[in-house]
This record gives sequence, structure tokens and C-alpha cells, in this order.
Amino acid sequence: MAQARYQRTVDLPLDHLTPFPGNAKRGHVPTILESLCRNGQYRSLVIREVGPALIVLAGNHTLQALAAHGPGDCGLTVTVAGEERPCGICHNQPWDPVARCEIVSCDDDTAARINLVDNRAPELGTYDTDALAELIAGLDDDLGGTGYTETDLEDLLKPIEPLADETVPDVLTLENPEDTPEPAAPETTGATERPTADVAGDHPLDATPQPPASDQTGDTALRTPSPVEMLFTFTAEDRAEAGHLITVARDLLGTDLNASAVVLRALQTLIAVLHARDSPDSTVTPSDLLTTTSADSTSRSAT
Repeated sequence: MAQARYQRTVDLPLDHLTPFPGNAKRGHVPTILESLCRNGQYRSLVIREVGPALIVLAGNHTLQALAAHGPGDCGLTVTVAGEERPCGICHNQPWDPVARCEIVSCDDDTAARINLVDNRAPELGTYDTDALAELIAGLDDDLGGTGYTETDLEDLLKPIEPLADETVPDVLTLENPEDTPEPAAPETTGATERPTADVAGDHPLDATPQPPASDQTGDTALRTPSPVEMLFTFTAEDRAEAGHLITVARDLLGTDLNASAVVLRALQTLIAVLHARDSPDSTVTPSDLLTTTSADSTSRSAT
């Protein structure tokens, strides 16, 4: 396999260039054209020279955008910091459609790989949303040529819903009524005291919810479930990741879970895995994990 080798950089007429056969990517040509008009062609097309043929390995949609501009003066101007600037493609002058190209030589296998990775690699990246919002906000409300809109910026600036906004419901049960004192009569001042949850054990994760005890008649004594708040503090980056993981978990589980239920199930799974270290074979099966985070537990946590 011959790796790509750079040959030269040259401006080539668009009608001399051939799009990559079978290029699978469907880019957004209007966004690229807007960027070219505002910013100019800041990246060369990558062209494979095969005899007289000039095949576009990377930059097929830039080629389409330049062709969409067409020949001649488009008449477009943009104002940047009070300064009027011409179109970045034609510069408001007579223009024959050309593109700056870097010519490389390679074999068919390498050509296909270059085309594939050029389309695929951007999709595998992620964003630091805080840094992105700061960068966009620094453009003084002029987002032309960035690919972003005011709506995109507003969405980025919206705070991610904190986990504290959702409560962790907790079912409080009574022991056998014969062993439990009768609750005190409510005061008549009109104020209602909010019940609290006491978790037994040295660590919250050691506590296992007990099923309600029934009396001899089969009746079950339950208090009304009351929410108990838990606040998680994250860095901005970790908060973004937590929000993303909760969304992914909801999609994978296929159930209507709130953030609290997802966090509870994640902790239950973690404890099951840690306990498995002490088992004879030190293994835990998917069935074990599904049992640990059962549907009953989910129903108690989902609101």
C-alpha cells in the first residue's frame, strides 16, 4: 500500500476536478458556502492525480459550494467591526471558478481510507460546551460564517438541569404495628412538619429497603412517600458528562426514568460489581445486575 505523498499546491479550475466516486457523506453545502463567502477558502482540497484525472479525496462539499457560487462578482459584502469587506470567494471581482488544491499521489486503497476518515473523524469528536459557548459569545452577536445561529448559542448558554432539581423518592415503611408506637396526633397550628428519612447502617449504601409488614388482617401500614433531596456538586465538565450519561441511560433502558432513578440504579450496579470481588469466581453476570436494579426498585424511584 502506497501512503499519500504531497506533490504540489495549485489553483485548479473546478471543471477539471472530479468528485470522489461513491463519496458517502452528505454535507451541508449552504453552511460551507456561507463560510467561504465570509472567511475565504482557508483549507485546500486534497486531490489525487491519476494520469489526467484529478480526484477529490477531501473537500468534496467545498467543491460543491464553490460551484454553487458560480463565476463572476456575486455582489456580496459583509461588515466586520464596522469595516465593509468583499466576498471571500470572488472578492467582488470577475472570477473564474477555481479552488486551491493540494495534489497527492497514493494508491486506490489509501485514497478510499483518506476519504472515509476525512468524513468520519469529525463525527467522533466531542465539545467542551463551556469553551464553545465562550468562543461563540465572544463574536459580538455576529455569527456569520461560523455554522452557528443565535438559537444554538442560547441553547449552549442554558444551564444543564442539575440533579438537585429532581428529588430522590424514598418509601418509608413501618415495622409490625404491635412493635411500633402509635404516631402522635398532629398539632392544630396548621403547620405540617415534613417527614424525614432515617437510613439505618453505617453507610447509606448498606441500607436495604424493607418490605412493609402486614398485620394479622393482611392490611399494610405505609406512610405517604416523601421526597428527600440530595445535592451533587460537579465541575462544569463533569456536570455535562453526567447529564449526557443520564440521557444515554434513559435511552438504553427504554423506561421513563428521572435522573434520580438512573443514579440509584448506577450505584446499585456499582455495589453489585464490588461485591462480586468477594465471590468464589469473582464474576457478576448481566442477570445479576438486572436483578440488583430490578423493575420494582425502578418503580419506587421513578416519578
